[in-house]
Amino acid sequence: MANQRSPNCPHITFQEAIEKGRLVYEKEYTHATARKVVAQSLGYSGINGRSLSMIGALRQYGILEGSGDEQRISDDAVSFFVLDDGPERQAALHRMLFNPSFFAQIHADFGDSLPSESSLKHYLMKNGFLPKAAEDVIKVYRENIRLVENMPKRYAGSGDGSIPSANTTLAHSSPLIESLRAPQQGVTVQPIWSQSFALSKGTKAELIITGDVTREGLALLKTYIELTIRALAEETTTETTARADSQDPLLLRA
Repeated sequence: MANQRSPNCPHITFQEAIEKGRLVYEKEYTHATARKVVAQSLGYSGINGRSLSMIGALRQYGILEGSGDEQRISDDAVSFFVLDDGPERQAALHRMLFNPSFFAQIHADFGDSLPSESSLKHYLMKNGFLPKAAEDVIKVYRENIRLVENMPKRYAGSGDGSIPSANTTLAHSSPLIESLRAPQQGVTVQPIWSQSFALSKGTKAELIITGDVTREGLALLKTYIELTIRALAEETTTETTARADSQDPLLLRA
């Protein structure tokens, strides 16, 4: 019993994992990256037991893909980060949630409605989990399943209601995801795509990019947006001040 090991499952919830993945995405975009750099993006000093465990959890969820020093953020993770809520983003979430093979098995056996704590623990122990590991898995899995409890069934998988395999490559990716992929060295592409974002009720912004999408270009775009926000804030402040002055009874008498 001392040498028995439980089946391999993520030790953190999907919500924790995807936020860690966002740290890597914001620094490395979709470029192939060495494990040491990934570990540093995650907040670790380098490769050690804790950073390897975290990288392993992100790989189990399908947030990171690749091998060795060619780690990159997956298309599903990019979809989750950049798309508005809708079928494509929800399908990516569903695939990542059940990418860990044993999580897929639990879902296949129980669906979205889990049995009692004791029944689930008995099920896990029958499948090779030690008691403490079974309790930890239950906590993580229950937290994950809450993310899909209210998800429309049409979002969860393919048209027939089945769950796309974690290892299946989709026949086609969205133009957005295709254009967000890092261009291969020596290959020039001219992607053209637009993406709408809801800013408030009745207000949307549309982003259109033509040409190569690079990390430097996106950083410049971010700067432009920040400058626009600052300018709009100053304009709003000026208008508010002018409106207040126009309604000041002392100024009106003057």
